[in-house]
Amino acid sequence: MYKRKLQKMGVTSLGISLPKKWLHYYNLKQGDEVEVEILPDYTLLVRPSFIKGNVGYNCQILRYDGEAVNESIMRLISLYVNGVDSIKVVCGDQCETFKESIYRVLERNVIGLEIIEEGRDYIMLACLVDILSLPLSEVLRKMSMLIPALLRDLKRNMETNTLLDMEERDSLIDKLYLYAIRQLNMVLHGKLLLDKTGLKSMGEAVSIANLLKILERMGDHIVLLHRWYNNARGKKEVVDNVVILLDEVIPITEKILNSYLAILENQSKIPSIEKTLSELRIVEEKIKSSTLDAGPLISLTRMIAYLRDIIEVVTDIVVSRKLRESACEEGKLVESYK
Repeated sequence: MYKRKLQKMGVTSLGISLPKKWLHYYNLKQGDEVEVEILPDYTLLVRPSFIKGNVGYNCQILRYDGEAVNESIMRLISLYVNGVDSIKVVCGDQCETFKESIYRVLERNVIGLEIIEEGRDYIMLACLVDILSLPLSEVLRKMSMLIPALLRDLKRNMETNTLLDMEERDSLIDKLYLYAIRQLNMVLHGKLLLDKTGLKSMGEAVSIANLLKILERMGDHIVLLHRWYNNARGKKEVVDNVVILLDEVIPITEKILNSYLAILENQSKIPSIEKTLSELRIVEEKIKSSTLDAGPLISLTRMIAYLRDIIEVVTDIVVSRKLRESACEEGKLVESYK
């Protein structure tokens, strides 16, 4: 942390000197322009108007030697979510084999990352999508719509004894999740303006990341339920019991995702938390008192727990946005977030 004393500049303005380390990192000199953004929580964010030279995020090299393919794929995805624009995979005589793994990742896991060049011993990838074409608020909305839709499809599969590729559809949730985390990291790295994403403050980034992870995990448990169904298709009575419980889980899931995530855009209509938690407990007791197999019992119980987590995270965000409107005056707490 750097501390500076305010210095008088001109008649009415005050200013500070900028840290030398920061100036060297961005290769800035006297006369260069910087942008100063006042964030919703009144924190000041300073960044260059343009970045001169390579500042460490434009292009990164990933080396693959033919071993640890899973680790290499994880590192590739990590570079993507950390906001790297171009990735050069140096893979020697293993490129042809590794390229197949990359294609699977591009198809199932990421949005906008494409192979743009192939050499004898390397593969060049670049993120070609405008990161602001799908802001965080829209990603959350799409993910919150996909979860109930997948649950309804799962229930219909069980009722009609059909088989859809739920894992392929869940991959869209995974793509949206990684795309959103990329946005959050770009904000934290100073590569993306906060107000362009829909975030109200830097402090919201952790809560939004938690919210995204909860939705991604809900999608994973729907896939687990689908896999269980594939193995239990001949057990009609057991499957019917899951269908009955899905009739309880789907409406409460849709209600919470629609109403609570909507609060992030419009706080004028805040549902009753007590009433919602009571409804969740009723559904949870029905699940726990059933005679389900361990697989669906765990997944459905986790779904209810995740819905409770969503209420908690959204409440955290609402309270954090209202903190500046709360005050303790003469022993009385003014709570404007109610």
